[in-house]
Amino acid sequence: MTLKTHSHRRTPSFKGWEPAMAVVGLALLVAMIPTGWLALIDDRTLNDVGIWDKPLKFQLSTGLFLLMASWVSTRLPAGWRHTPAGRYVVWAAIVSTLFEVGYIAFQASRGQASHFNYSNGFTIAMYGLMGAGAVILTSTALVQGIGVLRHDAGDPPAFRRALGWGLVLTFLLGTATGAYMSAQMSGHWVGGAASDAGGLPFLGWSTTSGDLRPPHFLGIHAAQILPVTAVILLAVNRRLADLLTRLAIATYVAVTIAVFWQAVSGLPLIAL
Repeated sequence: MTLKTHSHRRTPSFKGWEPAMAVVGLALLVAMIPTGWLALIDDRTLNDVGIWDKPLKFQLSTGLFLLMASWVSTRLPAGWRHTPAGRYVVWAAIVSTLFEVGYIAFQASRGQASHFNYSNGFTIAMYGLMGAGAVILTSTALVQGIGVLRHDAGDPPAFRRALGWGLVLTFLLGTATGAYMSAQMSGHWVGGAASDAGGLPFLGWSTTSGDLRPPHFLGIHAAQILPVTAVILLAVNRRLADLLTRLAIATYVAVTIAVFWQAVSGLPLIAL
Protein backbone atom coordinates (compact mmCIF):
# COMPACT_ATOMS: atom_id res chain seq x y z
CA MET A 1 0.00 0.00 0.00
CA THR A 2 1.38 3.34 -0.99
CA LEU A 3 0.47 6.59 0.57
CA LYS A 4 -0.05 9.50 -1.74
CA THR A 5 0.91 12.88 -0.49
CA HIS A 6 -0.52 16.01 -1.92
CA SER A 7 1.30 19.29 -1.68
CA HIS A 8 -0.78 22.40 -1.55
CA ARG A 9 0.87 25.60 -2.54
CA ARG A 10 -0.23 28.61 -0.65
CA THR A 11 -0.96 31.58 -2.81
CA PRO A 12 -1.07 35.13 -1.47
CA SER A 13 -4.59 36.00 -0.36
CA PHE A 14 -5.98 39.45 -0.98
CA LYS A 15 -9.32 38.62 0.62
CA GLY A 16 -10.67 41.58 2.54
CA TRP A 17 -8.32 44.12 0.94
CA GLU A 18 -10.09 47.30 -0.15
CA PRO A 19 -10.05 46.92 -3.96
CA ALA A 20 -10.15 50.55 -5.10
CA MET A 21 -7.20 51.60 -2.97
CA ALA A 22 -5.28 48.48 -3.97
CA VAL A 23 -5.77 49.16 -7.68
CA VAL A 24 -4.74 52.81 -7.43
CA GLY A 25 -1.78 51.94 -5.20
CA LEU A 26 -0.53 49.37 -7.69
CA ALA A 27 -1.11 51.80 -10.58
CA LEU A 28 1.09 54.38 -8.87
CA LEU A 29 3.89 51.85 -8.46
CA VAL A 30 3.58 50.81 -12.10
CA ALA A 31 3.66 54.50 -13.08
CA MET A 32 7.19 54.61 -11.71
CA ILE A 33 8.34 52.74 -14.83
CA PRO A 34 7.56 55.51 -17.35
CA THR A 35 8.55 58.15 -14.80
CA GLY A 36 11.88 56.41 -14.32
CA TRP A 37 12.35 56.35 -18.09
CA LEU A 38 11.69 60.10 -18.20
CA ALA A 39 14.27 60.57 -15.45
CA LEU A 40 16.83 58.83 -17.65
CA ILE A 41 16.19 60.81 -20.83
CA ASP A 42 15.31 64.24 -19.39
CA ASP A 43 18.41 66.07 -18.18
CA ARG A 44 16.58 69.05 -16.69
CA THR A 45 17.17 69.74 -13.01
CA LEU A 46 15.40 71.46 -10.14
CA ASN A 47 17.26 72.35 -6.95
CA ASP A 48 20.26 70.72 -8.67
CA VAL A 49 18.66 67.24 -8.90
CA GLY A 50 16.71 65.56 -11.69
CA ILE A 51 13.32 67.09 -12.40
CA TRP A 52 11.62 63.67 -12.17
CA ASP A 53 13.12 62.69 -8.80
CA LYS A 54 10.22 64.14 -6.81
CA PRO A 55 7.45 62.46 -8.89
CA LEU A 56 9.25 59.12 -8.49
CA LYS A 57 9.47 59.50 -4.70
CA PHE A 58 5.83 60.50 -4.36
CA GLN A 59 4.61 57.68 -6.59
CA LEU A 60 6.50 55.20 -4.43
CA SER A 61 5.44 56.72 -1.12
CA THR A 62 1.76 57.20 -1.93
CA GLY A 63 1.52 53.88 -3.76
CA LEU A 64 2.73 52.05 -0.65
CA PHE A 65 0.47 54.22 1.53
CA LEU A 66 -2.62 53.18 -0.45
CA LEU A 67 -1.63 49.50 -0.55
CA MET A 68 -1.16 49.47 3.21
CA ALA A 69 -4.46 51.28 3.75
CA SER A 70 -6.11 48.67 1.53
CA TRP A 71 -4.60 45.87 3.67
CA VAL A 72 -5.58 47.57 6.95
CA SER A 73 -9.20 46.94 5.90
CA THR A 74 -8.57 43.27 6.72
CA ARG A 75 -7.95 44.22 10.36
CA LEU A 76 -11.27 46.08 10.66
CA PRO A 77 -14.81 44.69 11.10
CA ALA A 78 -16.52 43.15 8.08
CA GLY A 79 -18.51 45.81 6.27
CA TRP A 80 -16.52 48.67 7.85
CA ARG A 81 -15.56 50.00 4.43
CA HIS A 82 -19.25 50.59 3.67
CA THR A 83 -19.73 52.82 6.71
CA PRO A 84 -19.37 56.62 6.37
CA ALA A 85 -15.90 56.39 7.98
CA GLY A 86 -14.88 53.60 5.63
CA ARG A 87 -16.09 55.41 2.51
CA TYR A 88 -14.29 58.56 3.66
CA VAL A 89 -11.02 56.66 4.02
CA VAL A 90 -11.28 55.14 0.55
CA TRP A 91 -12.25 58.15 -1.50
CA ALA A 92 -10.42 60.82 0.49
CA ALA A 93 -7.20 58.81 0.18
CA ILE A 94 -7.62 58.13 -3.54
CA VAL A 95 -8.66 61.63 -4.59
CA SER A 96 -6.06 63.46 -2.49
CA THR A 97 -3.30 61.10 -3.66
CA LEU A 98 -4.13 61.39 -7.35
CA PHE A 99 -4.39 65.17 -7.08
CA GLU A 100 -1.03 65.54 -5.35
CA VAL A 101 0.90 63.08 -7.52
CA GLY A 102 -0.76 64.43 -10.67
CA TYR A 103 0.15 68.04 -9.92
CA ILE A 104 3.73 67.12 -8.98
CA ALA A 105 4.14 65.29 -12.29
CA PHE A 106 2.48 68.17 -14.19
CA GLN A 107 4.88 70.70 -12.69
CA ALA A 108 7.84 68.42 -13.39
CA SER A 109 6.83 68.23 -17.05
CA ARG A 110 6.92 72.04 -17.11
CA GLY A 111 10.29 72.14 -15.37
CA GLN A 112 8.78 73.94 -12.38
CA ALA A 113 8.54 73.28 -8.65
CA SER A 114 5.33 72.02 -7.14
CA HIS A 115 6.30 72.78 -3.54
CA PHE A 116 7.31 76.22 -2.24
CA ASN A 117 6.38 77.78 -5.57
CA TYR A 118 5.08 81.31 -5.04
CA SER A 119 5.73 82.56 -8.57
CA ASN A 120 2.09 83.35 -9.44
CA GLY A 121 -1.46 83.04 -8.23
CA PHE A 122 -1.96 79.61 -9.79
CA THR A 123 1.06 77.97 -8.15
CA ILE A 124 0.24 79.60 -4.80
CA ALA A 125 -3.33 78.30 -4.93
CA MET A 126 -2.24 74.83 -6.00
CA TYR A 127 0.36 74.67 -3.25
CA GLY A 128 -2.35 75.54 -0.73
CA LEU A 129 -4.60 72.81 -2.15
CA MET A 130 -1.74 70.34 -1.94
CA GLY A 131 -1.35 71.14 1.75
CA ALA A 132 -5.06 70.59 2.34
CA GLY A 133 -4.89 67.35 0.38
CA ALA A 134 -1.95 66.12 2.46
CA VAL A 135 -3.90 66.71 5.69
CA ILE A 136 -6.91 64.90 4.25
CA LEU A 137 -4.71 61.98 3.21
CA THR A 138 -3.08 61.58 6.64
CA SER A 139 -6.47 61.96 8.33
CA THR A 140 -7.49 58.69 6.68
CA ALA A 141 -4.69 57.01 8.63
CA LEU A 142 -6.10 58.52 11.84
CA VAL A 143 -9.56 57.10 11.10
CA GLN A 144 -8.15 53.66 10.36
CA GLY A 145 -5.85 53.78 13.39
CA ILE A 146 -8.74 54.47 15.77
CA GLY A 147 -10.65 51.61 14.16
CA VAL A 148 -7.74 49.19 14.61
CA LEU A 149 -7.29 50.13 18.27
CA ARG A 150 -11.01 49.65 18.95
CA HIS A 151 -11.40 46.36 17.07
CA ASP A 152 -9.70 43.08 17.96
CA ALA A 153 -8.96 41.24 14.72
CA GLY A 154 -7.20 38.42 16.55
CA ASP A 155 -3.69 39.84 16.18
CA PRO A 156 -1.19 39.76 19.06
CA PRO A 157 -1.72 42.82 21.30
CA ALA A 158 1.77 44.10 20.45
CA PHE A 159 1.04 44.12 16.72
CA ARG A 160 -2.43 45.67 17.09
CA ARG A 161 -1.00 48.39 19.33
CA ALA A 162 1.87 49.14 16.93
CA LEU A 163 -0.40 49.20 13.88
CA GLY A 164 -3.08 51.34 15.51
CA TRP A 165 -0.69 53.84 17.05
CA GLY A 166 1.48 53.83 13.94
CA LEU A 167 -1.52 55.00 11.91
CA VAL A 168 -2.50 57.60 14.51
CA LEU A 169 1.06 58.92 14.69
CA THR A 170 1.23 59.12 10.91
CA PHE A 171 -1.49 61.75 11.22
CA LEU A 172 -0.18 63.51 14.33
CA LEU A 173 3.55 63.57 13.55
CA GLY A 174 3.25 63.61 9.77
CA THR A 175 0.78 66.48 9.76
CA ALA A 176 2.64 68.53 12.38
CA THR A 177 6.04 68.25 10.69
CA GLY A 178 4.52 68.72 7.24
CA ALA A 179 2.61 71.83 8.29
CA TYR A 180 5.73 73.40 9.80
CA MET A 181 7.80 72.60 6.72
CA SER A 182 5.16 73.93 4.33
CA ALA A 183 5.03 77.22 6.23
CA GLN A 184 8.71 77.95 5.56
CA MET A 185 9.00 80.37 2.65
CA SER A 186 12.60 79.30 1.96
CA GLY A 187 11.78 75.61 1.50
CA HIS A 188 12.77 72.52 3.45
CA TRP A 189 16.37 73.65 4.06
CA VAL A 190 17.42 75.29 7.32
CA GLY A 191 20.60 77.35 7.51
CA GLY A 192 22.01 76.25 4.18
CA ALA A 193 21.95 76.80 0.44
CA ALA A 194 18.75 76.03 -1.46
CA SER A 195 20.15 72.95 -3.20
CA ASP A 196 19.67 69.19 -2.98
CA ALA A 197 23.00 68.50 -4.68
CA GLY A 198 25.20 66.23 -2.58
CA GLY A 199 22.29 64.98 -0.50
CA LEU A 200 21.80 61.40 0.67
CA PRO A 201 21.29 58.94 -2.22
CA PHE A 202 17.68 58.80 -3.51
CA LEU A 203 16.32 60.57 -0.42
CA GLY A 204 18.22 63.77 -1.25
CA TRP A 205 18.31 64.93 2.38
CA SER A 206 20.93 67.57 3.02
CA THR A 207 24.25 66.42 4.46
CA THR A 208 25.53 69.93 5.15
CA SER A 209 22.66 71.81 6.83
CA GLY A 210 19.28 71.36 8.47
CA ASP A 211 16.59 69.60 6.45
CA LEU A 212 12.95 69.31 7.52
CA ARG A 213 12.25 66.27 5.35
CA PRO A 214 13.75 63.60 7.69
CA PRO A 215 11.35 64.27 10.60
CA HIS A 216 8.46 64.49 8.14
CA PHE A 217 9.52 61.13 6.69
CA LEU A 218 9.55 59.56 10.16
CA GLY A 219 6.14 61.02 10.91
CA ILE A 220 4.51 59.90 7.67
CA HIS A 221 5.94 56.38 7.80
CA ALA A 222 5.17 55.55 11.43
CA ALA A 223 2.36 53.34 10.12
CA GLN A 224 4.88 51.09 8.39
CA ILE A 225 7.89 51.27 10.72
CA LEU A 226 6.13 50.55 14.02
CA PRO A 227 4.23 47.40 12.90
CA VAL A 228 7.43 45.98 11.39
CA THR A 229 9.15 46.71 14.71
CA ALA A 230 6.39 44.83 16.55
CA VAL A 231 6.78 41.81 14.25
CA ILE A 232 10.51 41.71 15.02
CA LEU A 233 9.88 42.03 18.76
CA LEU A 234 7.31 39.23 18.63
CA ALA A 235 9.84 37.01 16.91
CA VAL A 236 12.55 37.82 19.46
CA ASN A 237 10.51 37.62 22.68
CA ARG A 238 6.78 37.05 22.41
CA ARG A 239 6.23 37.27 26.16
CA LEU A 240 7.73 40.76 26.47
CA ALA A 241 6.68 41.99 23.02
CA ASP A 242 3.75 44.09 24.22
CA LEU A 243 5.84 45.93 26.81
CA LEU A 244 8.70 46.43 24.37
CA THR A 245 6.27 47.69 21.72
CA ARG A 246 4.97 50.33 24.13
CA LEU A 247 8.56 51.43 24.71
CA ALA A 248 9.23 51.40 20.97
CA ILE A 249 6.24 53.66 20.30
CA ALA A 250 7.36 56.16 22.95
CA THR A 251 10.94 56.01 21.65
CA TYR A 252 9.76 56.59 18.09
CA VAL A 253 7.92 59.75 19.10
CA ALA A 254 10.96 60.98 21.01
CA VAL A 255 13.31 60.26 18.09
CA THR A 256 11.03 62.06 15.62
CA ILE A 257 10.91 65.11 17.88
CA ALA A 258 14.70 65.00 18.33
CA VAL A 259 15.27 64.77 14.55
CA PHE A 260 12.89 67.70 14.06
CA TRP A 261 14.75 69.77 16.67
CA GLN A 262 18.04 68.88 15.01
CA ALA A 263 16.69 70.08 11.64
CA VAL A 264 15.36 73.41 12.94
CA SER A 265 18.73 73.94 14.62
CA GLY A 266 20.33 73.86 11.17
CA LEU A 267 22.07 70.51 11.60
CA PRO A 268 21.91 67.71 9.02
CA LEU A 269 20.62 64.27 10.00
CA ILE A 270 23.85 62.75 8.66
CA ALA A 271 26.79 65.07 8.07
CA LEU A 272 29.10 64.13 5.22
